[in-house]
Amino acid sequence: MKKLRVLAEARQEFADALRWYRSKAPAFAEALALEYRAIVHRARQFPDAGAIETATESMTVRRHLLRHFPYKVLTVNLPDQVVVIAFAHTKRRPGYWLERIR
Repeated sequence: MKKLRVLAEARQEFADALRWYRSKAPAFAEALALEYRAIVHRARQFPDAGAIETATESMTVRRHLLRHFPYKVLTVNLPDQVVVIAFAHTKRRPGYWLERIR
């Protein structure tokens, strides 16, 4: 299984979503956290899984949709690690994270 690195911005996005769900319904926050952990675990085990969100000459960004929440985890598979570059809402600010792969 590959090492995992989560960009600070992605970590903050997840923390913000978790905080919001916690303020509305703690059970939803727990469900969000479980789903996120499962996706990250799968991405580490199978780094080339997930639909291609975008690609450049040097890297491919893969999308992992959460089933019960309007979010996606965006990852890049590097030779020695999987990097989470964003925890993005699927209906807000499309493509804002693109600057993170340049």
